[in-house]
Amino acid sequence: MNPDLRELIEELRADLVADEDNTVSWGEISAGAPTDKISAEVPQPVRELMEVAESIAAGGFYLPGISSSARMQSGLKMMPEYTGVAAEPDEWFYLGRLKEEPLLLRRDSGAVWYFPQISTDEWFMREAFQEIAPDLDSFLAYYLFGAGYAEIGYDDDDWWRFLEEEDLTAPGEQEDE
Repeated sequence: MNPDLRELIEELRADLVADEDNTVSWGEISAGAPTDKISAEVPQPVRELMEVAESIAAGGFYLPGISSSARMQSGLKMMPEYTGVAAEPDEWFYLGRLKEEPLLLRRDSGAVWYFPQISTDEWFMREAFQEIAPDLDSFLAYYLFGAGYAEIGYDDDDWWRFLEEEDLTAPGEQEDE
């Protein structure tokens, strides 16, 4: 995990804890897990994330902790046929959920995949499954902790308002200051 992202996660965790209006219903970043508690089956990028934050609940996103993650992996075998995931479950890692829909990480490339909302059909009926980010760090920085949250999450929930308060919703502005 890149050091800037690690620092951002730690800062956001502290800000959430300090925010009296925060509730675990819309934003919680847990403490990191001890490395010896993280299964060897967990891909390296996810291991690095779990060392900083074992689990994250952020608006429409849920990235589970160690105990839930193992159970979620069994869901790979039930992915729709059009994804190809069920045929090769060892090639994938069930990363978490976005609006109750699976987020998967491809083990060989580290790319994050999702089910884009192209219709009102349930995710497993849409026949749309695509890469959203080339790696976990860029996915987290843009979609979970940045302006991309409004693209695939919500632009009017408590997590979005928190990101706005943290000045994380306008790409590029922080580098210019």
